[in-house]
Amino acid sequence: MHNRKEYDERRDRAETAAQECVHMLKEKFDVREAFVFGSLRGDSPWHERSDIDIAVVGLPPQEYWHALLELERLLPPRMELDLITLEDAPPRLVARAKQEVMMPEEPKERLKVQIEDEFANIERVIELAERFLAEVSEQPNEVELGGLGKFVHDFYTAVERIFERIAVWLGEAMPSGERWHIEFLEQMQREVKGRHPAVVDDVLAARLLEYLRFRHRFRHTYGYELKWDKLRPLVEGLSETQMALREQVSNFLALLTLTETEQVSEGEAN
Repeated sequence: MHNRKEYDERRDRAETAAQECVHMLKEKFDVREAFVFGSLRGDSPWHERSDIDIAVVGLPPQEYWHALLELERLLPPRMELDLITLEDAPPRLVARAKQEVMMPEEPKERLKVQIEDEFANIERVIELAERFLAEVSEQPNEVELGGLGKFVHDFYTAVERIFERIAVWLGEAMPSGERWHIEFLEQMQREVKGRHPAVVDDVLAARLLEYLRFRHRFRHTYGYELKWDKLRPLVEGLSETQMALREQVSNFLALLTLTETEQVSEGEAN
């Protein structure tokens, strides 16, 4: 974001659009409840890539895509909407959206909760992917490949959200431009001496890059162009990659705490 004024204006536009979306959901689609949550509500810091998160109760499944299309017409330029139906959401997300479980006030504890929420999403994606994989044929057809590809797509999207939350907490700007996704992953590999360790090592980053590249291809290709021999290692590697990521993110948070403790000790000594 170029300056504070643009930052505030973008948030103001998002808040206005969110209220218009809630009004439409209740008036046109008869949803029983609608909750604006996430960074727009203050659950996490608002930043230049924040979008609008709305959770609903009572939206008929057959109306979901129609509602999403109508709502997207209300959005400001370069603003995205995540529309969550709580009937299908994990209990953790339901409680968070309804504010039955409040976010911690302490910033780092809040970061840990946000990261754990994303890992819960990742685990759900992997569970569904493994269940789906067990039911498809040895050589999946085009429809099955599209379904499996969507799981891989969603996996990396959740991974990237973890990185976004870490970057926002660290106060680091996220890259811009056509290569920003790749540059952002590279940013997660870098240690900043005196400030923080790397989030992921080079080996895991290389593995995640394959998921990132697939996501890009999935978004910009036709489903019938997907090839099982290239998709299969990614699907079968989801669980192992998630475990490696969880371990390294946990180590990052632990080292971050240690670094902060050392800095406080040095300050007291001086």
